[in-house]
Amino acid sequence: MCTCNARVSVKVAYGLFAFVCLAYSSLYAAEIHVDVQGQDSNPGTKAKPVATLHAAQRIARQHIANGLKQPVSILIGEGSYYLNAPLKLTPEDSGTAKCPVTWRAAEGKNVLLSGGIPIAGTWKEETGGGWSVAVPGVAKGWNFRQLFVDGSRAIRARFPNADEANPFLYATGGDLDHAMIDPVQVKASWGTAPDAQINIVPKWKYFNQWSTVSGVNTSSGRIDFDDSERHGPIIPGNWFWIEGVMEELDQPGEWYLNRSARRLYYMPESGKDPNDLDFIAPFLNQIVYAKGDVNAGTHVEYVNFAGLEFRHTTFTLGHIAPRVHTEAAIIFENTCDSSVKNCHIENIGGYAFWLHLDSKRNTFDQNTVLNSGGGGVLMTGSRLSYMDDSKVYTPGEAAAKVAPILNRVTRNTVKHCGQIRYYGGGVHLDSRPFSMSMAPGNYIAHNHFNDLSRNGIFAFRNQGGHVIEYNHIHDTMQTTIDGACVHFATMNHLNAPNFILNNWLYDVWGYQQMPNGNPVRRLGNGIFNDWATSNTTVKENYIYNTATQPIFNIMGNWNLTIEGNHWQDTRIVPPFVDEVGPNGTATHGIDLNKNRLTGSVVHYSDSDLVTFTGSWKPRTIVGAAKLFTFH
Repeated sequence: MCTCNARVSVKVAYGLFAFVCLAYSSLYAAEIHVDVQGQDSNPGTKAKPVATLHAAQRIARQHIANGLKQPVSILIGEGSYYLNAPLKLTPEDSGTAKCPVTWRAAEGKNVLLSGGIPIAGTWKEETGGGWSVAVPGVAKGWNFRQLFVDGSRAIRARFPNADEANPFLYATGGDLDHAMIDPVQVKASWGTAPDAQINIVPKWKYFNQWSTVSGVNTSSGRIDFDDSERHGPIIPGNWFWIEGVMEELDQPGEWYLNRSARRLYYMPESGKDPNDLDFIAPFLNQIVYAKGDVNAGTHVEYVNFAGLEFRHTTFTLGHIAPRVHTEAAIIFENTCDSSVKNCHIENIGGYAFWLHLDSKRNTFDQNTVLNSGGGGVLMTGSRLSYMDDSKVYTPGEAAAKVAPILNRVTRNTVKHCGQIRYYGGGVHLDSRPFSMSMAPGNYIAHNHFNDLSRNGIFAFRNQGGHVIEYNHIHDTMQTTIDGACVHFATMNHLNAPNFILNNWLYDVWGYQQMPNGNPVRRLGNGIFNDWATSNTTVKENYIYNTATQPIFNIMGNWNLTIEGNHWQDTRIVPPFVDEVGPNGTATHGIDLNKNRLTGSVVHYSDSDLVTFTGSWKPRTIVGAAKLFTFH
């Protein structure tokens, strides 16, 4: 990724109170000033600020290269900064424990870092109630599938319309590459549209997938789609819609991008003139990317972000695993001892914050995440496969041995998420290597997660050592089934101890859409100890209104301690309600560093350490439902 300069606008961002607490306040910080009225040729002083984050980065690197003797603060002035490229940090952008590098809003200032491009030009009224404006940037390959109008995500032209009583179509059959419906419902325009997508929930009904429509047959009712995301076969009853079709632009609030004509079409509410509205289309897939080198064993360290607002990132097609959509506004890869605090992240295509590979002791604290395409926080190792190792996101031996641990996700608010990818949630902890099963986990406490497409907190494959306490989680599982407010599926019995304590969990809907327009509730739990989850303590949680069970344990759990929990069908309030969520301070004081499983079990081997002798015999093991085959 290039580090070209950012475009800036003096338009003031949505209000935020910028607050940051420096770890070493007794040391005066070296200050680098950024302002929308600055110039990148300036030295970055308060009197002569630079204009872009990338110019500030170059000055900060000079301080670091000379040897840090004091903290470095990049103070960003009032305004909106529209980035041409992500702010990409490498180990040479690192601070130290005593002299961290902090990117923050100047005191009392509102700062927006946007991955979008404002739509300029004059809107012209078309026949039929629509308006259009030229978008010359499309000529350079720019394409977008989201549009934000006056701060809200607008609806891309679709069928059925989003406000219908039953806003879905329902498959009568299909396979991995197509769906079948009643031929009278199929429109030829879906097959001729150059960038139409089908958003469908396939067979198992716990995720959705986006694929580009490649053709339709109006006689048979067949809808073909490309192979970007064929994660599950299509069976009768799977629900979907089609979007990105000019002919479906028929309702106020809808839009369509005609790339060949390089024009954006929008249908405003009655009496509204689009020239009086603000339009921003996403351009970048990420805004900040801090990346160490897992093969070289290097990290980005001691870098902080505080008091900033992040908006307007894209989403992409072609993700390799249905559970894990690998995009976020802020990415920490092989990053340690860094933080994102008191920030506001809204109207983004994926997650707000993604921790990848060997990322440790990072903090995501007191942030607000609204209307994300995915969820709040994602943590991943190199492999995203369900049962085998076929879906490798980051190849290599070094990457295969690490995953994020010892991180803290605290006092955050995550709301209205899963707007694009249903398999999202407040926090998603995905596959870490089996060799780390006994290692410590992460601390997730005092968060408020609500109005989510799927789980509040999910931990999958070899996850252990986590402490989940005093969270307020509700209105989850609103688009799919088979999940929970807190859902663990460790898939082995050797995970380090997990603690799920004093959480307030309710309104777990577990919705499955039905052709009659009346969804049914299925497989939505308060706490779900799934697929061999073991060594887990579940205490003093208060749970009500679940689709299935308040606490559900299945598939060979070992060593579960479940006691002192309270549940009922109707509202129940915990006596510690004041300690739940971002305003609480209570803790059980579990030492995360020591929260590991110890014993005499040999669960990992290295050819340099272990010598095998004897005769080996070939054996084939096939998993449940033929999900994997080992030879």
